[in-house]
Amino acid sequence: MCNNLIKRNSFCKRIKNLILFIFLLSAALLIISCQSPSKSSKNSIVVGIPNDVSTINPLYAFNIIEGHLIDLLFLKPFIEEWNDSLGVIEFTPMLADKWEWNSDSSNITLYLRDDLYWSDGEKITSEDIVFTFDIYSDPAVQSRFLGMFNNFNSFEDLRIDISKTFEIISSQKLIIHFKDGSEPDLLDINLEIIPKHIWSVYSRDEISSAAENFLPVTSGPFKLTKWERNSSIRLNIDSTSFLFDPENIRELIFKVLPDYRSRITNLLTGGIDLLEGVKSEDIAEIKSKDNLLIKSLRGREYDYLGWNLIDPSTKEKSEPLSNKYFSSIEIRKALGYAINRQEIIETYLLNFGEACKGPVSPIFKKYLDDTLPEIEFNPARAKDILKELGWEDKNKNGIVEKGDTEFTFDLYINSGNPRRSFAANIIKNNLQAIGVNVNVQILESQVFIQGLMNREFDAWLSGWTIALPLDIKPFWHSNPNIGIFNFSNYKNERVDNIFELLQNKSTDSMKIHLYKELQSIIYFDQPVFNLYWVDNIIVYNEKLIDNRFSLLGLVKEAWTWKIKK
Repeated sequence: MCNNLIKRNSFCKRIKNLILFIFLLSAALLIISCQSPSKSSKNSIVVGIPNDVSTINPLYAFNIIEGHLIDLLFLKPFIEEWNDSLGVIEFTPMLADKWEWNSDSSNITLYLRDDLYWSDGEKITSEDIVFTFDIYSDPAVQSRFLGMFNNFNSFEDLRIDISKTFEIISSQKLIIHFKDGSEPDLLDINLEIIPKHIWSVYSRDEISSAAENFLPVTSGPFKLTKWERNSSIRLNIDSTSFLFDPENIRELIFKVLPDYRSRITNLLTGGIDLLEGVKSEDIAEIKSKDNLLIKSLRGREYDYLGWNLIDPSTKEKSEPLSNKYFSSIEIRKALGYAINRQEIIETYLLNFGEACKGPVSPIFKKYLDDTLPEIEFNPARAKDILKELGWEDKNKNGIVEKGDTEFTFDLYINSGNPRRSFAANIIKNNLQAIGVNVNVQILESQVFIQGLMNREFDAWLSGWTIALPLDIKPFWHSNPNIGIFNFSNYKNERVDNIFELLQNKSTDSMKIHLYKELQSIIYFDQPVFNLYWVDNIIVYNEKLIDNRFSLLGLVKEAWTWKIKK
């Protein structure tokens, strides 16, 4: 109700704000474009990106590229680092030189560094942190963080109760008090801090249209020096930052190249120095260039073969009918034995990936159940299972049947994805070898996504990306309002119960036990057939040395990079 009230501004005020926004946007971009650009030098790295950003304001930055920029321009209390040996996020000091939890973790004390300054020379203080959280949680601002402060003392409209939550001891010392019964962690407070002295002069409903959205006062190791819309974004190192090292990179340029093939061409010809998300089919061409190096990161993305456990034509009924093919665990297992995942991994992915056993990526070593056995490629066993269940090719037409029902179904994939097209054809041929007929149906991506969300398909080939920190509840919870990506209509009471237990206060050892139990249940139920984890293939110019590409972001800690002299 509160959000509806906020949105009921007068028509005249909306028109006024729109005109102001267009004017300020034009002025800001003119100022940036007219600045003398830093010449590209030996201390520059050019990164290829598929699209321009809409904003460089932490309040409204939603997509991955905007997130990359925000991380370089605005500091958080801590820096998040990936511990590869454990597969968890750890925290080291950034704005906060140190921090202390009280005995029951109901509050935390932050001690800020004494050498922190905004790019305009103003000191960064505790008041900036308090102001930031007030702005982020204010419904009038409509920031991307609205509604995400469940562990804070808040009002009914979701805004944080500042007087209950924050206690400023000094300009460099701050205590944050959390809501009774909550289970806070450092991720709750590790958000990009914005300057109070800049944004407090605006009314809350004017922030989204302010000129500072395009000429930001920043705190990070880099500063925005030039932004040419749909062309490039240029960042230069801030020599006044405590993170500055004269031996390291001086300039980072993001070059906008919407066409994937154009990005590859620029990489091969030296137009860009760094690119992620490279496809395996381009590796041979890249290897022909002596100055390009390849690194792959085992990631959080995997492809899977989805089975609808109910008859989609009856999904609107109070008691939908079971799917005549895929409601049976044994049939799902038989189909899994018939599919040669390794052929896809070796032939198409060129081993830039690995077979997927379950919904927890191998990168999450702490929570991964690596005792689960591989599902072997065994067509003979698949045939035996189908025969035991009454599926045989009695009329010798190459398709097994049970009674009057032939085992034939449509497999839906999205257009424009060569990897999934290749995998779909392998799957089709594999299943045909055991007498199961598959018709591959290619849909435009938006139509495909809509069909998934509406649970319209019997079978499909798609992919998921697992969140950091680990969270798989949206894919497996039986409540469709929680399990929004549970397109299979999978239901398991114990699985739902485990998700509730994971939300409660529990020891780390208990969480490890629960995640491993969760993987085991899903593995033996086989509601989908997991195919392969896909590596993030990164290609970069050999001049870039001492780089540390992170699972948390391609350019994370880019200020520590060095360039070969």
